[in-house]
Amino acid sequence: MNFVELQQAADSAMSEALTSAGFRRTAAGTWNRRRDDELNVIQLQDHSTEKSFCVNLGIHYTFLPQAGTEARLDGDQIEVPDCELKLRLTDQAAVKDQWWPIAASSVDQVADLVCSRGLPIFDSYRLDGPIAGMDGKSIESGNPGLLASITKVRACLLLARMHERWGNRDKSIETATIGVKLAGMAVGPKKALKDILKRLGQPA
Repeated sequence: MNFVELQQAADSAMSEALTSAGFRRTAAGTWNRRRDDELNVIQLQDHSTEKSFCVNLGIHYTFLPQAGTEARLDGDQIEVPDCELKLRLTDQAAVKDQWWPIAASSVDQVADLVCSRGLPIFDSYRLDGPIAGMDGKSIESGNPGLLASITKVRACLLLARMHERWGNRDKSIETATIGVKLAGMAVGPKKALKDILKRLGQPA
């Protein structure tokens, strides 16, 4: 079995469950979903040198620009590199990276894991879930929780934008102020945080 064949087999094995969950296949081994402001993507990726593959999970929100840029999103789908939050599907929560052999024996295992662990991971990042209770103080105190996969300054920027979107002015100002303090030499995020403060009538 080669990677193209594995993608086809995995797509077939996951199709019913992912379609029921609101995903649609946008390319071989790639599935996208938009729920209100939430964008999710699942992508199978082959290893550059070994006969193995991983499963990338991307989480993004429509009010954020593409990751690492200020470019606005276009449309209802997104690619993993453009997501603010990028995770790897693993069979244990404590493990952050996992690769499977490109073989028929991996197909059902990964398809089951996408449903049993992948979909609940996406649910944990729902905007009406735990992330809604986070702010800059959580990040500053070293308790990044769901945002542990990104830097402190990017976590603050995400949360400041989120609270600004919801009209939580005080939370957005507080989080952006903490983000500026933590930014160091991160020029792009620092500018974006200062822009939030300026929009909200606060000195940066």
